[in-house]
Amino acid sequence: MIGNVLSTLEENGFKVYPDSLMKLGENIYIFVVKRQNEKMVGILSSSDVKLNGAYFSEDKNVSDKLRLNIYPFTFENYVTLNGKFHIGPTVCRGNSSFGTGDRLGLVTAAQLTALKKYDVFPILAQQSPRELIKTNRDFKDVLLKVVLGVLETGYIGHFGADADHIKDEYYLLEGINAGYTMYTLDLSEQLIDISSLNPSEMRNKAQELSQVSKDIIKDFSGKKLDIISDSGYVVSEEELYKSAVAYENAMKFVDKVNNILKEKLSDFDMEISIDEGGKVTTLEDHLYVAEYLHRNGIDFFSIAPKFPGEFEKAVDYIGDLDEFLLELKKHYQLSRMIGGYKISLHSGSDKFSIYRIFSDITEKNFHIKTSGTSWLQAINLIYDYDKEFYRELYKIALENLEESKKSYKVLIKKEDFGKEPELNNPKFILKPEIKQLFHISFGVLLDLKRKEIVDFLNKYEEEHYKMVSKNIDNHLKEIFYKN
Repeated sequence: MIGNVLSTLEENGFKVYPDSLMKLGENIYIFVVKRQNEKMVGILSSSDVKLNGAYFSEDKNVSDKLRLNIYPFTFENYVTLNGKFHIGPTVCRGNSSFGTGDRLGLVTAAQLTALKKYDVFPILAQQSPRELIKTNRDFKDVLLKVVLGVLETGYIGHFGADADHIKDEYYLLEGINAGYTMYTLDLSEQLIDISSLNPSEMRNKAQELSQVSKDIIKDFSGKKLDIISDSGYVVSEEELYKSAVAYENAMKFVDKVNNILKEKLSDFDMEISIDEGGKVTTLEDHLYVAEYLHRNGIDFFSIAPKFPGEFEKAVDYIGDLDEFLLELKKHYQLSRMIGGYKISLHSGSDKFSIYRIFSDITEKNFHIKTSGTSWLQAINLIYDYDKEFYRELYKIALENLEESKKSYKVLIKKEDFGKEPELNNPKFILKPEIKQLFHISFGVLLDLKRKEIVDFLNKYEEEHYKMVSKNIDNHLKEIFYKN
């Protein structure tokens, strides 16, 4: 009977993803199809499952009990299905979690093919407001494409959805309304730059601190923590004051966000991002933030410190590995001492030289956030199959480099590039400056060439999936290596 249904669909111009066929309940089946580059859901059921806007219907019953319908995967239809069968995201389950993100909304299935081979919780929807603006998407669209990808693979495990780099209430509410389960709070705009304060201003700011902050300083100043070595780490009163002055305003923002989330959601994961900006996170910074939140009854999923070295987009870690190792040990041991959260690594794409270190030191209690690495596989695929199209994209990216750099911290400059790409050099696309150029140029390329890019990737979907899956697998096999 199922075979007849699939044959009927193929005869009517639908591509059926066979792995997607799942039984959701008594006489209820769901699957994913594609027609003219649009993916939709198919429902085989009795009359009790009805969605809106049927795209295709079988006039006759497939059997005495089941009827076939193809529906667009609108947000309204997703909410209906999720309410009945819970096909949406959940809070994190497990010690290790890994965020991918998909700027085009095309490759969740490929990412999941790699992720499901490892003991890691996949956070598949992961976009920031900056990326939403550049890709002309919203949180709902990102989640819809992710759920379609999950259904396409027939995956029945849990996955998360991260509303990334939340800086204001507007995008926070957008994420809540879309049903996201994780909220990464970017505190960069809430911090006070203490380097700009003179001694008198610093003293005045210290006197204005809340009682909670003053209590933290009193309780920990001069205290020896059993961290790193037998001699321990002695908390500096001066550094703790600096941390409190720098971060207290940001903590008030976290408190506000936490109250909104608790009012509207029964459960959620909240990540505290203190990795933005130029200041490396001190142990006192970390201690102050974690203690302040705990003393105010605020639970959080993870903290993302700013580690020494450079975490530029699309390239490996730049810095002293021994220094990174030492600082990571300090922060992880402090997190274990305080308890209840993970250490998070941001800008984690392609940081192959530190994955094993990070995995070992954190005892696999971590969250790693990647971004843009799957987008680069799309560009690499274009290089492999259509050199002239690649040349066109290269020139657009190069012409708009300075504008693209405004959103990302990268050191590349126009003088690093030739006027023409090296179309006959297979190692060209692996050059760090080329990877960074395309990583940060997705906004302008999608503005000008979205349809051509999407059409191309749909034409070569199988090859695209293989490249994306291999890339994510290369990340994960380093993180979860076996001795």
